[in-house]
Amino acid sequence: MKIAFFWTWEFSKNILNWILKYNNIKISLIVSQPDKPVWRKKELIPTPVKTLALENNIDVLQPKKLTPPPTKDGTRTLPLSGEEQKLFYNKLYSLDLDFIVVVAYWKIVPVEVLNAPKYGCINIHWSILPKYRWASPIQESIKNWDTETWLTIMYMSEWMDEWDIIDTQIVNIDNIDKTVDIFKKFEKIWPNLLINTLNSIVDNKIKWQKQNDLEATYCSKISKEDWKINFKKESWDSIYNKFRAYYPWPWIYSYYNWKKFNIEDCEIYKSEINVELNDFEIWNVIKLNKKNIWIKCLDNQILILKQIKLEWKKSMDILSFVNGNKDFLEYRF
Repeated sequence: MKIAFFWTWEFSKNILNWILKYNNIKISLIVSQPDKPVWRKKELIPTPVKTLALENNIDVLQPKKLTPPPTKDGTRTLPLSGEEQKLFYNKLYSLDLDFIVVVAYWKIVPVEVLNAPKYGCINIHWSILPKYRWASPIQESIKNWDTETWLTIMYMSEWMDEWDIIDTQIVNIDNIDKTVDIFKKFEKIWPNLLINTLNSIVDNKIKWQKQNDLEATYCSKISKEDWKINFKKESWDSIYNKFRAYYPWPWIYSYYNWKKFNIEDCEIYKSEINVELNDFEIWNVIKLNKKNIWIKCLDNQILILKQIKLEWKKSMDILSFVNGNKDFLEYRF
């Protein structure tokens, strides 16, 4: 079984490590995002998937664009103009692929790619479709206090997350699970679910299910405003769920003395902290004892700060931060 994977990030790398162990799978090609410059030196850093592919002598392509240019009548067709596009499509069609598997690639995949493999293009999505289509389903699930999510394997079309469902598997969301915890749960079931699905398709033993578009809900690409918090307007559970949803990236943040203040770790109110909350102002930073720094939120709830990062500064535990910023105590967000 010959497969090309369109993958990019760290989670995809971990899954690829698992799939490399299957003898009946030949990974013929990895397609990943272009290397990106990072930090002040603007050094080009390869994607995690590219690094693993090169370590295992797997061919890697990193096209900036997948969509072939339109012809004069507005249609798209091969052959292509542009050396990068020619290289990409010539390579793709020369491999005689059985499947293309797309996970967290973050580009629209055009019909010229969808038509390349014998059995089609497969996508893995992190919700029970048609609920939470598009970019951030896990984050939406956590923010909405959902107690479960799903791995959904589906056929791909040019319309994002709208084609037929092939297989699903449920994953529980505990009330302290963060996004990173959900993906760790996915890692345990993902490879076997994918391999069994691909084998079933080849053996013609699969039955797919059409989505009901009338039941569709959508989640957008995460923007800077999504992880910004407002202690004056948001409830405690909204803030804490945002923290869970945007951990370990991009963190939730507010502003302290006009500087961006990232909350990298926090906890919910614990019953053993026995205080009269009415004694304190809402949105104030309070030092309860030698161990606990917290903020009183709406609904008479508290958020215990553990780890923070001030703009242009290093990450540090909250007690170390307070030692160097005495005015933080009694600060009102």
